[in-house]
Amino acid sequence: MGVLAYERLAGRPPFEAPTAQQLVAAQVTETPDPVTRHRPTVPAVVADVVMRCLEKRPADRWQSAEELLRALEHLDAPAQAVPPPSRVAAMFSIAAAAVLLIAFGLVRLLGLPDWLFVGAVVLLGLGFPILLLAGHHERQRVTTGPTAGAGLTRWLTWRNALGGGVVAFALWGIVAAGWLVSGRGSQPASAQVATTDRRSIAVLPFASARTDDESESFTSGVHDDLLTQLSKIGSLKVISRTSVMQYQGTQKTIRQIGEELGVATVLEGRIQRAGDRVRVSAQLIDAKTDEHLWAETYDQALSAANIFAIQSDLAQKIAGALKATLAPQVAAQIEKKPTESLEAYDRYTRGRYLFNNKSTARDGLEGAGRLFREAIAADPAYAEAYTGLADVYLNLLRNGYLREAEAVPVARQAVERALELDPLMAEAHVSLGWLLTQELRFEDAEREFRRALELNPGNASAHDRLGGLLGALDRHDEGIRERRKAVELDPLSVRYRFGLLSALSFAREYETAIEESEKLIQLEPNNPDAFYYLGMSNGMIGRHDEAIAAAKKAMELNPEDPFYPASLGWAYARAGQREKALEATAAAENLGVPIKEVALVYAAMGELDQAFEYLEQAYEKEPGSLANINSDPTADPLRSDPRFGKLLQKIGLK
Repeated sequence: MGVLAYERLAGRPPFEAPTAQQLVAAQVTETPDPVTRHRPTVPAVVADVVMRCLEKRPADRWQSAEELLRALEHLDAPAQAVPPPSRVAAMFSIAAAAVLLIAFGLVRLLGLPDWLFVGAVVLLGLGFPILLLAGHHERQRVTTGPTAGAGLTRWLTWRNALGGGVVAFALWGIVAAGWLVSGRGSQPASAQVATTDRRSIAVLPFASARTDDESESFTSGVHDDLLTQLSKIGSLKVISRTSVMQYQGTQKTIRQIGEELGVATVLEGRIQRAGDRVRVSAQLIDAKTDEHLWAETYDQALSAANIFAIQSDLAQKIAGALKATLAPQVAAQIEKKPTESLEAYDRYTRGRYLFNNKSTARDGLEGAGRLFREAIAADPAYAEAYTGLADVYLNLLRNGYLREAEAVPVARQAVERALELDPLMAEAHVSLGWLLTQELRFEDAEREFRRALELNPGNASAHDRLGGLLGALDRHDEGIRERRKAVELDPLSVRYRFGLLSALSFAREYETAIEESEKLIQLEPNNPDAFYYLGMSNGMIGRHDEAIAAAKKAMELNPEDPFYPASLGWAYARAGQREKALEATAAAENLGVPIKEVALVYAAMGELDQAFEYLEQAYEKEPGSLANINSDPTADPLRSDPRFGKLLQKIGLK
């Protein structure tokens, strides 16, 4: 067939000789001239098909009639099937514009980092020359035949180029989803990028026209209440109190604040309380453009009802300005007036002011407790005051100033009364969840924390407490996720960063915990808790000198806290220095450290009988202190002992 085709196209046979013998010899030893030498008008692709039919080695020829037919069918495809480069560029530009528009929308709508958008631009930039090369080689294949190209060229086809683009952007989507699920809450505040979605806000501390303590606490109380009301709006991202308080009296610009807190809008306000009048002014500002989006001034008679009405109106107008969805039940909660007594409100705001500023000091907590009791005396139906009182006693317990038998009954009575008065108060559900954790009622505690988040999705404390509980139940991934959310809502809060640090330590991510501890020490070099966690993580990986030094520094910064000498005793025990470990532990016991902490020191020394004796005492006297024992890495020496399993069963952790 090849000989006949050659002769028809070239006008002569492929081999010519004067005798039959010479003709046979030529067929065996010689290569015929290309068809195009005798007839240049024959397309190269047609000549290739014919010349392959005449190959000497059978393996080099078409292997079947079907294969030859496919090659001949390919000759029917018009060259115009491959578009010219100008058309490829035009088509690519249209598709790239659509892809970039979608990527930009996702980055802004979901608050994704800008580097993801840059990544999409880079992918398109790389894809354009690849697509042009693929078009070039497709045209070559059309003009020179289906066998054209080798190596990398063989892979440069339309199908592979388009498939590679789809895979690249699928990977881009996976990276974006991964960042949303696990990465955003772990960013340091300085690395967060303000989103153009206006449904994010930082309410800066309100300025007070007067600087006396009463005016300051009143202004702080109004500011706190407004934050609480706004955080109930689920479609609104509201930065929590601790972070915004860092900007009290700041000289930073609105743009700087927006970038540091990762919000698009900032609210500024001023309160003037004079005699029987109160004047409140507020303005909402775009953090990127410094444009004033909305402003309002209220000048009314001073009464509890008017104060709450102003807060409610502010919250609803802010939600409207930011186009945040305000469900009817949320609006009803925002409009609720917690008390009609101005005296009760005054006492409550002073108590909360003291609690917020001295929550780790015994005198601060006890002073706040007295003010909350005075608020209750002025209005026995004031639910927020009962919640404040419960929080005081839970913090006195947490800091080791009271035993469980002293703190838990008072906290329970107060929080139950708060929920009796207002079942929809999220803060009371958080306090009850914390109390139930102390009572080892873990399922009930989780239910209360989740109920609090239903009522107030922006409650950072609820996310933090829920994260701590999930970590205690060995659900570390969930716990870290909740604690990252708390940090996202209150990025400058050292308390929530310590919560995340604790979660990382309990998840055995010691190197990461050490890095986070060192970052916190840079931010707050005099915070003893940073050194406490630094010592624990170093001790767990055998860096005993560093662990002992960190524990000593924590004690130096706060010699009254009983946990720090206990941590020093544990660090000495891990280092094999028994006498020093016992000496430090005795100091911790004198300060009232929970019994469990003493048990863990004996466990670190390998004296398990003594350790379990203390743990049994802890179960009888301070069962709440054992809530984290199953996930606590310092309890690892106890795990292989059957007594540990029995203890977990009694606690309800197994």
